This record gives sequence, C-alpha cells and structure tokens, in this order.
Amino acid sequence: MLVLTRRAGESIIIGNGIKLTVVNIGPGRVKLGIEAPPTVRIDREEIHTRILQEQAADVLAAVSEGAIHRSEQNTTIVSGSDTNVLPSHVVESTETPSIRTVARSRLPRKPR
Repeated sequence: MLVLTRRAGESIIIGNGIKLTVVNIGPGRVKLGIEAPPTVRIDREEIHTRILQEQAADVLAAVSEGAIHRSEQNTTIVSGSDTNVLPSHVVESTETPSIRTVARSRLPRKPR
C-alpha cells in the first residue's frame, strides 16, 4: 500500500484521468473529491462489497436455474458424414453443481 501525506486542497493523480483531491480535513474525518472518466465506477467499500455479494447470488441462481433446465432437456448427438463429431472432452453434464462449490468460486476474497 502506498501511503501519501496531503493537505487540504492538494491532489493525487491515479492512472490516466483519475484525480483524488483532499477537500477537507476534520476531526476523525477526511473529505475526498474524486474526478474520473464516466466509465470508471467509484463506490464506497461497503457498497462495493454488497454489489459483489448480490452478483454472486445472481450467478448462483442462474447456475441453479440453468442446471434444472439442462436436466429437463433431451440431448441427441448424431454423427454422420455431414455432421461434426464432438471431442470426447465436450460432454454436457446433467449433474447439478454443488452450491458450496459455486459459492466458493464466486465470492470475493476477504482482505487479510
């Protein structure tokens, strides 16, 4: 972590086009102003964490729903002179992935 000392009104430039300015320093608080391109999303840490958790929940729901739909379908593969043969490693699984496995691979790591 880079630690810099700045006074009120002083700025830090990050990358191309992100400017962080110390607006005010009060007792126990620092007000920061952030200028960034519209394509850069800026969130407080607690909001960012909540968004990541909601996205992980959406992914879990989509995976569970997709597995249910896949298990209901009958898949027929016909091989002939005018069709392509699928490689042996391309096999559609009808197994529903464990929610624990998906949850572990989707949730963000906690900072140490």
